[in-house]
Amino acid sequence: MEFVITSKRKDANKNAVKILEAAKIVFAQKGHETTIEEVAVEAKVGVGTIYRRFNNKHQLANAVAYEVIAEIYEEQVRILKSNLTTIEKVKHVFACYAKITIKYGEIHQMIVDLLVSEKGEEDLKESFLLGLKKLYAEVITNGQKENIFREGDPRLYEIILQNMINPQMVKQIAEIMPLEETPSFLADVALNGLLLKK
Repeated sequence: MEFVITSKRKDANKNAVKILEAAKIVFAQKGHETTIEEVAVEAKVGVGTIYRRFNNKHQLANAVAYEVIAEIYEEQVRILKSNLTTIEKVKHVFACYAKITIKYGEIHQMIVDLLVSEKGEEDLKESFLLGLKKLYAEVITNGQKENIFREGDPRLYEIILQNMINPQMVKQIAEIMPLEETPSFLADVALNGLLLKK
């Protein structure tokens, strides 16, 4: 996944990291309204330096979104490797999405918007969906082995779980309830459908 234009110069690559960190700060506050000039001020670099690393604001927004999603995915992988029960793992995996709002403010809405619009790079969308698929496949398999999730082809339940975090649906639900409460609500709905009725 290449959202940053790389350089052979070490100082230029350090600037890319500096720009991304500054962009996270500004996008967290202003979301899509962020300007390249504001990122440049926060990064203490010239506007031209940003354009040497990123073709435009959309490429920079996608790079920020990718970094935040990768960070959340790493946390979700740690959760799956933990000693929590499968039910708790599902709740914690979903809760990671609420942490985006807490830690990154407006970036959460920006990610949702990028995932449902043409402004979102295909690599970002594919990476997000592939990460979800891997996570959910493991959760469902474990839940079925523990006899707490319904029996059946795990791929069916993967599809259901993936669609529980479908950015279009999340966007619609966030119009009704706060975005940071959406993951908890979706985890409860998902578990209600997965749990074996006794």
